[in-house]
Amino acid sequence: MLNLIRELAKKDKVKAIGEIGLDYHYDFSPRDIQKKWFREQIRLAKELNLPIIVHCREANNDVMNILKEEKAFENGVLMHCYSGSLEMAKEYVRRGAYISIAGPVTFTNARKTHEVVAGIPLDYLMIETDSPYLTPHPFRGKR
Repeated sequence: MLNLIRELAKKDKVKAIGEIGLDYHYDFSPRDIQKKWFREQIRLAKELNLPIIVHCREANNDVMNILKEEKAFENGVLMHCYSGSLEMAKEYVRRGAYISIAGPVTFTNARKTHEVVAGIPLDYLMIETDSPYLTPHPFRGKR
């Protein structure tokens, strides 16, 4: 499968490898397997000199540690639909990563996300819809 991704990623229109990462919310896949393939996909991106778009759900420390160990920041990192702390967002920005914020920033109970938006430089902030998921208020739960 990685060879197929490699060949497809060589096409001119491909600008990044993603959405890759770790998702511990449901644990549908064993964590050690997720970590293995996350590393493999980072290495592929580095081989092809492409940045990565990272999915992280309830795996903040493991994602950061793997990104550092694999030297992923050298090629560029976008943290997709970021939901971590302001402190970790600042560490990502310090390493040159971009922070993407989606619809939940409009939720009144999104205190952490509001802190992140207020606490990092605008030059490192991106906004995305992640449609049809994570839609903004008042469309929450709708496509």
